[in-house]
Amino acid sequence: MTTTSIEWIEKHGSTARGKGELMGFLRGETHTMKERNLATCYECAGFYLDGRKDCEVEGCALHVFMPYRKGGAMKVRKVSEETKAKMRKAR
Repeated sequence: MTTTSIEWIEKHGSTARGKGELMGFLRGETHTMKERNLATCYECAGFYLDGRKDCEVEGCALHVFMPYRKGGAMKVRKVSEETKAKMRKAR
C-alpha cells in the first residue's frame, strides 16, 4: 500500500482492533502473529466501516481469532511453568 492508502485508512478507517497493527505493518514495523491476524481481519472486514461485528466467514482459517466473532475470540491457552518443565524433560 502507498502512503495515500495509509492516509486514507487513518482518515476513514473505523477505530477498531487491528487498525493500529495494520498501520504499523504498512509502515514496516514488526509484529507478532496475533497482531498480524488482527491486522488481516481489520483489512478483510473493510476497515470495519459498517461497524465492529462478526464477518461470518467461517471458512476463513483466521475466523476463530477474529476479535468481534460471535461467542468471542478464541482464548490463548496459558501453559504453567510446571507443565513446561515436564515437556522439556520428556524431550
